[in-house]
Formats: sequence, C-alpha cells, structure tokens
Amino acid sequence: MKQDPAVPVMQKAQSEMKQQGFLIYKVQGSSVYIESTLQDVHLEPSRLKKDEKTGYFTVYVDGKRAGNEYTAAFVVKHLSKGKHKMTVVLNSRHPEYKQKRETWDVFIT
Repeated sequence: MKQDPAVPVMQKAQSEMKQQGFLIYKVQGSSVYIESTLQDVHLEPSRLKKDEKTGYFTVYVDGKRAGNEYTAAFVVKHLSKGKHKMTVVLNSRHPEYKQKRETWDVFIT
C-alpha cells in the first residue's frame, strides 16, 4: 500500500498548533495563524440571526480591536516583537455561543 506523502506534513503542522479553547493557533514570524475548531457555526458578515448558529469573530490585540473575521481560519499580521495578549470573541446571538471568547499570550521574537 502506497502512503500518501501529504499525511506526515499535515500531522507535523497540526502538532505545531497550540490549542486554546475553541481555537488552535500558531505563531510564525510576526504573524499569528488562528483557526476555529467549532464545527457547526456558519460565519458570515451579514446581520446576526437570533436562533441560527451564525456569527463572526472580533479579534483584539493588547486590548485594542484589530478587526472582524468571517472565516474559520485567519491571520493576524505585523505584530511587533515582544509579548501580546490576543483575544478572539465569537459574536453570535445563538444562546449556545453567546459571549464565547478565548484569550492567550503570544510571543513574537
């Protein structure tokens, strides 16, 4: 049986990712690559619907709003060297996801 060469590469990439609640992330250079592990949330930029599992992320760096993200995977770029506090908030009116947030420290070298 021939082994798929892509499999070990994916395992290596996943092992570099750090888990933070409903997010996984990786610091590379001055960027932080972030991916949501939530399976059943539909991310969209339109108005939030009350009962559906729709929403979007708002990203904060050091307490300052860096912007909104409407995809499950995104990159926060051009961070200065040193320690930063990252916060990602899921904006959703669905009761299961209301006020879902994660905060962690990243170190840019």
